[in-house]
Amino acid sequence: MKLSRLLVSFAAVVALVGTTVACIEALDLNKMVSKTDACIRGTVTSVHTGTATVNDTTEPRIFTFVTIEGENLYTGKPETMEMAFMGGTHQGVSQTFTTMPAAADYRVGNKVVAFSSKVEGWGTVDRCLFAGYGGIYREIATPKGDVVLGRGQDFAIEKNMKISDLKVGISKAIEAKKESK
Repeated sequence: MKLSRLLVSFAAVVALVGTTVACIEALDLNKMVSKTDACIRGTVTSVHTGTATVNDTTEPRIFTFVTIEGENLYTGKPETMEMAFMGGTHQGVSQTFTTMPAAADYRVGNKVVAFSSKVEGWGTVDRCLFAGYGGIYREIATPKGDVVLGRGQDFAIEKNMKISDLKVGISKAIEAKKESK
């Protein structure tokens, strides 16, 4: 009897695992640029939370809204942009998602580089922080110039790099994006 329960449980786990789809994608800089319409380099000026209903669900989700004031690295123009990601704490209720960035990455006053795109199906949210924790990168000042901190293999910004080098990489990725259309 115990063996048959064990076999049924094992079969259920295999069936469940076999039907799951990966929801995290490896993104180098070219892929990130091809999937987004903005990359803001600047200072986090505001962080707040709110709720919205996603994709016709009945339960609202909590969103964290981050406003960054700086330069759009795709256009080279000054821009202030608000973008959101799922998760946060709103009116004493918390929701967490595996793709949320660490709170230390989006604190007011932080210098960051953040990739963003328009999003549909998130209720009143119209712009997202693309790829969650893989879409926002901290920036630090060094004696040799400003540096964006990489996150490792399979992230858009893999290694620490000078902002000037990032701008060159983004320019090349934008050209590749135009040529592919």
